[in-house]
Amino acid sequence: MSTNPFTLAALATTAVGGLEVVGATEDGSDEHRSLVAARLADGETVQVVLPRSVSALRSAKEHASALSALTLATRSRLPFEVPSVLGTTEAGKSTLFVLTRLGGSTMRLSDISPAKPGLAVSVGQAIAAIHELPTSVAADAGLASESAASLRARLLETFDRAAATGSVPTALLHRWETALGDDRLWQFKPTLVHGDLQAPAFRVEGSRVVGLDGWHGLSIGDPARDLAFLLGSSEFGSVDEAFEAHAAARGIGDRQVRQRAMLHAELDIARWLLHGVERDDASIIEDAKGMLAGLVARVDSDQGAAIAPERLETMDLTGVQEYLGEAAASAPGEQPTEVIENPMARDADASGEDETGRIGGASAER
Repeated sequence: MSTNPFTLAALATTAVGGLEVVGATEDGSDEHRSLVAARLADGETVQVVLPRSVSALRSAKEHASALSALTLATRSRLPFEVPSVLGTTEAGKSTLFVLTRLGGSTMRLSDISPAKPGLAVSVGQAIAAIHELPTSVAADAGLASESAASLRARLLETFDRAAATGSVPTALLHRWETALGDDRLWQFKPTLVHGDLQAPAFRVEGSRVVGLDGWHGLSIGDPARDLAFLLGSSEFGSVDEAFEAHAAARGIGDRQVRQRAMLHAELDIARWLLHGVERDDASIIEDAKGMLAGLVARVDSDQGAAIAPERLETMDLTGVQEYLGEAAASAPGEQPTEVIENPMARDADASGEDETGRIGGASAER
């Protein structure tokens, strides 16, 4: 099928009756999807999406299902815009989707920095707004739901598979196994999550988030998953601002959310390694090994690099008060450990433990 923007835009009139397309431009296409911005006679612009691979088509259908679950009442509780599906039509072996097009510009991770004061706070608040939506949004639509225990089991599975490759440094295996075995990290309440949040999903105007795209992973799960991408930034102060804004907007005591986000981000590299192994792609495997080596170096150079209870200074006032109350009632001598600030990131999965509380499967001693 032709990839000419106007040709694809013309197909939108088949998907949505009454559209009058007067112009079309390329809108960020890649090897998996053709994207076109179609300008209409009434001055509005819509986005036309044509998936070009099986995985892209599956993702587009999941995105459409998720957007259907986000009703007008639900959207009214969000401080940003979300796309709407206007119509679909068959296009050869694929399906063409016509959606409303978000305003603003695509955010880069490097935008979350002192150069754009206020953006980190806006990002943290936007993510919190998703996590504050009722989980019934996903449950009523039959979308995926994951408990803390099932998430932990999935992460352990990824850990075991990565360890079996023999390519993960022992220091990281020990680090990850220890985190997966720490019950304190897994005492959280699952929330509605975006599920595949990365910087390009955000649309911004100046220092404000005005839109959010890419909802194919909408589900009930770990809110830390949505925050993990932030830890790929070297702007530590701005990352702190985003996490603090998220915590303040939610007002709950999940003090381990940052530690789980770190684990998600670090196990993303393990997933990248496994992807290379599954494809027998030496370039991906070497890339992942390099990232793992870089992570080891970062951990070794930071005395507070353990994934452990959150630093006291990153808690909000409520968290400090709760912590002091718990500390007074507990045995003396236990101090919170400072955490690594900037793990490298990709996309994560899986975890679990046996009845003795010891993580099973791969051992950090191998």
